[in-house]
Amino acid sequence: MKLIYRGRYTGESQLPRADLPPGAVPFREPADTAALNLAAMKWSLLALAAAAALGVVTIPLRGGLVLGAGFWFMAGFAASFLTLLPHELLHGLCFGRGAEVHLFVSPKDLMAFVVCTKPISRGRFIFMSLLPNLVFGWLPFLVWCVTPYAGTGSDVLLWFSFCCISFGGGDYMNVWNALRQMPRGSVQQISGFHSYWYMPR
Repeated sequence: MKLIYRGRYTGESQLPRADLPPGAVPFREPADTAALNLAAMKWSLLALAAAAALGVVTIPLRGGLVLGAGFWFMAGFAASFLTLLPHELLHGLCFGRGAEVHLFVSPKDLMAFVVCTKPISRGRFIFMSLLPNLVFGWLPFLVWCVTPYAGTGSDVLLWFSFCCISFGGGDYMNVWNALRQMPRGSVQQISGFHSYWYMPR
């Protein structure tokens, strides 16, 4: 992977374009950043609801539920923002050797994102979308679920994982789109703001 830092994101004209083959099908997805942010927020809320439900089910394993004081929430919240760049680097690594991965930051949105025009398989696209959320969100959350309560400080892991899970709203949406729209054997490729799929020759 070759990482190219592109600096502050200001608009779609900055995004790299791909030479798409004839017949490439655009994803049915949000048409602009405002719609994308709204859709991502909905997926984040769904993911958090699923995590909360799982957390409630596992309360007996922890010997009850004692949520730490506000300090531990703020500690977990702050620590989660340290994963923003590693989150994007994990996305980028999934594109494989020789891929040019463009990294953008948007300070006003407190976010970073990567774009790569290299075509990847349906399975790799789903794995690429989920990997950072599994590593920084779901895995720490599952550790919290099965770890006996050991003082208020242990709940920093809960708040950290919840925040990291919420960062993946757009990624969960991509997985849903891939599962619903991409036929088996197809590949995904991004060009500008949008993703496309097609069957390789």
